[in-house]
Amino acid sequence: MWRLRHLYSCKKEGTGEAVPFRMRPEQEQVISSLYDDPLSPVYIIKARRLGLSTGIGIAMTDFCSWNGGASGALIERTMDFAGEKMRNILRFSFNSMDPELLCRFDVKHRDSPAILDPIVKGLADKYRSEIKAGVAARGGDCAWLWVSEWGPIAHKDPSRSEEIKTGAFPAARMGRRVVETTWMGGRSGDLWDLIKPIMERDPDTAGKLMFFPWHGDPECVRMDGGAVSAQDEEYFRTLAEKTGRRFTQEQKRWFVVTKKEQGIFMGREYPSTLEEAFSAPVEGALYANEIAEARVAGRIGRMPVDGNTLVHTFWDLGAPKNTRVWYGQTVGRFIRLLRCDMGTEETIVQRWARMKGNGYNYGNHFMPHDVQQTARSGKTLATECAEAGMVNVRTVPRTADEWLGINHLKGLFPSLEFDSEGCKEALEVLPLFHVDKDTGEPVHDDSSHTADALRTMAEAHAAGMFKFSYADLSGLPDDHRAHRRRGARAIRVGG
Repeated sequence: MWRLRHLYSCKKEGTGEAVPFRMRPEQEQVISSLYDDPLSPVYIIKARRLGLSTGIGIAMTDFCSWNGGASGALIERTMDFAGEKMRNILRFSFNSMDPELLCRFDVKHRDSPAILDPIVKGLADKYRSEIKAGVAARGGDCAWLWVSEWGPIAHKDPSRSEEIKTGAFPAARMGRRVVETTWMGGRSGDLWDLIKPIMERDPDTAGKLMFFPWHGDPECVRMDGGAVSAQDEEYFRTLAEKTGRRFTQEQKRWFVVTKKEQGIFMGREYPSTLEEAFSAPVEGALYANEIAEARVAGRIGRMPVDGNTLVHTFWDLGAPKNTRVWYGQTVGRFIRLLRCDMGTEETIVQRWARMKGNGYNYGNHFMPHDVQQTARSGKTLATECAEAGMVNVRTVPRTADEWLGINHLKGLFPSLEFDSEGCKEALEVLPLFHVDKDTGEPVHDDSSHTADALRTMAEAHAAGMFKFSYADLSGLPDDHRAHRRRGARAIRVGG
């Protein structure tokens, strides 16, 4: 810790000039944990621009330089990002040492932009240390593993994420392991699987979870501009209750301006709470704006069951754990979504028995066209449902293009209400349904099952299979069709 406080320089943000490295409280908290409890991995979920990458990089450089034979590995999203951190943090800090110290090291592989290979002069070659930066690290003995932006990696490249989890992490099990990342992908993926037991205080799970929000950064202030609305003031009142912090007008102005710049990605780039980070939508999200608008409009909250109307179900079919079922009823000019079944491993007999236990007065069960496909049993699922006692199964016709259902659902959103408890998990997943930035087509992953079940409802409505006195949608902005694939026609919202 003395060396870190006295020997190194880092690049000043904005100018790139060398300035003495002075640890911020967040940096010191992380580095102290890595030294005080070296076998316990540290998982950091953060807002941007807190200097955590700089602190971790300098600490890893210092450790490997002054502990002969230590190996370090940096894993980044791309080789460009890995090379940038190697040049601007690791090599820069190493070369910033006083010349009287620096001349005592031999550094090999200077021609390789992704390797730092220091050895104290006069020591045997076996004491040579090495730090490699890249997109993967597997095998060997790693004394210090730094995984940067694992959140985006886990969301965008699951196969490489699995390599990190099964290869790099075990290789560093006797060393120091630190993950620092912005969050992406909601409550899913390899990284979520590692931190969830920590959040649940599982005594058999090693590791520490640290969260660093934007409001811990003293530079997140703005002296002018940024009109703070009554809605913004209410947000900060609630945030103060959650965090126990007081917020200045300068912080509020910064938040208002930055949120306008970041849009729906504010919770990903600059989260105020851990819950915001986990709930942040992803790039190309199809329903994130609609869900955000529903929250603001008060259409997400505790919604009672209306005993005067039937409860219909809307399905997406797949393997038992991939089958999703929304429960909804028409209440006045709204469709009230009461709950959504997520990932239950049940046969149709078991599922129907549980569904009857909900106490709902069921109407129709709307299922996609594959309910009529013959399974290995020689029966269709529709037949199995009838044999289990589930009547009123309705087959929703297959559409020529799934964008027709997506667009129709987007148009229906102002008429949807969600029970915040029964639909809690589904509302966390739904904002993650997104289009591929290269193809422009919907990505079919875990979130798509939940979204497709709700699309079944929209397609049933578009086909005239059920009607309701929907909200007046005249004057809706045209961006409800913003994600429509070129050539797909828009469906008029109506009965």
